[in-house]
Amino acid sequence: MKRFLVLANPSSHGGRSGRILSLLRELLSEGEFVVLKNIEEASRLAREATGYEAVVACGGDGTVNAVARGVLANRDNALKFGVLYTGTSPDFCREHGIPTDAEEAVAVLRAGEVREIPVLTANGDSFFCSMNLGMGAMVAATANRLRPLLGDALGTLWPVLREVLHGRRYDVQVNGEKICNVAHAFVTRMPRIAGGLKVALPPLADDEYALWFARDVSRFGCLRIVWNLYRGNPCGELRVLRGKTTFASVNHVALEYDGDPHGALPVAVGFAPRRLRLLVPKCKGESSCANKI
Repeated sequence: MKRFLVLANPSSHGGRSGRILSLLRELLSEGEFVVLKNIEEASRLAREATGYEAVVACGGDGTVNAVARGVLANRDNALKFGVLYTGTSPDFCREHGIPTDAEEAVAVLRAGEVREIPVLTANGDSFFCSMNLGMGAMVAATANRLRPLLGDALGTLWPVLREVLHGRRYDVQVNGEKICNVAHAFVTRMPRIAGGLKVALPPLADDEYALWFARDVSRFGCLRIVWNLYRGNPCGELRVLRGKTTFASVNHVALEYDGDPHGALPVAVGFAPRRLRLLVPKCKGESSCANKI
């Protein structure tokens, strides 16, 4: 059995993954490399991979998400997933302690350990960071263009402020309960949302996830919420959910998850039938070893 199948997006972050790939050819002699033509190929190759210990995504958020979805759909339940990140907003890596330095990331692939990650789904499609309703879709579309030029933090901040000033509000239904005048809402299991924004989450069990929303707030109130989110302070309203949750609206409410637009409501959120076997750095203490196997 070969250890690694590395699926690389050569255009990620201005071609940075292509340059990293040339380095990795020397470091990962036990791996096989495929330069991807498109995102759809990333999911397909990960889904069809056989005879590997792990499939590794080399690219930005889009590549990471596509390969991870393919790994979850692979018939090999023991298949591991690794990340060599070359994008502009490494929230997934930060959350799980995966280094973005190439040599350090390769060391994790070679000598790290497996952590099983519960994965949320939106209409059956897996997402690995957060799902945003309304404002998030507009922010993501602009931020994806600006981050390569302005960096992660500033490339996210400007679209957020622009949407706050627009002052759009939404009425949504959560399992039939109507929540009116919502400025923003998102679903997540991890505190990092995007570009330095963080929500204060309570400890979540493996079968739990959080719904955060802000309603009945002015534009100035939204700016205060953005400030608190950048500081990771409690703000807005938060509910801990289990099982399947349906989000709907009589009006058009755009949907975004993992940094890309995905149509509009309605959407049903739940858990993927299996967990992602993620390669992470070895634990240094018992308190940091949650979800370790």
